[in-house]
Amino acid sequence: MPPQPLTLPFPAEYMVTEFDALGYSRRCMVGTAVLVGGYALAIAHIIPSIALPLMVLLVLPRWMINVHELLHIYDEQQLNRFICLMGVSPVPLSVISLSYGEIRTQHFAHHAAPAHASDPDLYHIQGNWGQAIFNAFTSPEQSALRWINRHGLTPQLAFDLAIKLMVLVALAVLGGSLFIWFWLSLRLVYGLGDLAFFRLVHHQRGEYGTFSLPWPLWAVQLSTLVFGATVTNATLNHDVHHQNPYLAARALPAAAIAHTGSMTSD
Repeated sequence: MPPQPLTLPFPAEYMVTEFDALGYSRRCMVGTAVLVGGYALAIAHIIPSIALPLMVLLVLPRWMINVHELLHIYDEQQLNRFICLMGVSPVPLSVISLSYGEIRTQHFAHHAAPAHASDPDLYHIQGNWGQAIFNAFTSPEQSALRWINRHGLTPQLAFDLAIKLMVLVALAVLGGSLFIWFWLSLRLVYGLGDLAFFRLVHHQRGEYGTFSLPWPLWAVQLSTLVFGATVTNATLNHDVHHQNPYLAARALPAAAIAHTGSMTSD
């Protein structure tokens, strides 16, 4: 079950709304159109292939964080089928990866005991940096295999995996060698994002838990410019998010300041 919220009385406007959720869903679909459209344009030699990694860098982190925010709002019956099917990426990262329903269940288990023995995400948080990097870059496959080993392969998940396999094959056939460039860009950006959103915010100074990332202003501004405010807010203020996952990402910086102020006054 999801963690209990903070007792600090945040204003109602800090809470996530249906309007936020619709925005997250819309941005996922727009990002998919941009990414797939860019791939098609590169295949047609309308844009240079070097543009693909840049598009992935701009689109994939936004998809990842928008899906993360949706996990705290919608179950799979309330969300459009495309996002539920694709899960962690608008373009399949692997022939084996989880769909939205499994990701949501796993994410709530992560929130219930972050960086503890019962956390299903502990494997890509713990260990030395070499282990953390390997596990981050193989997390789509590892999370899926660990889930199937524990819960079995449901017909719906098997169907989703078959669809994602067909999509990967189609993209590879259409793109040829360009597909390798595209796919490696996806895996690189996803792996780095996984490191930031799990290892960096759950393991600091030799301790496990949930922490903020106190970046200098210029780094916050650069991250916001490249990755967007939602990615930046949810990552840098990850401790506040875990303490109250029903705060909207847009409100996390203000909530972090309010929470720090309340602790100082105490």
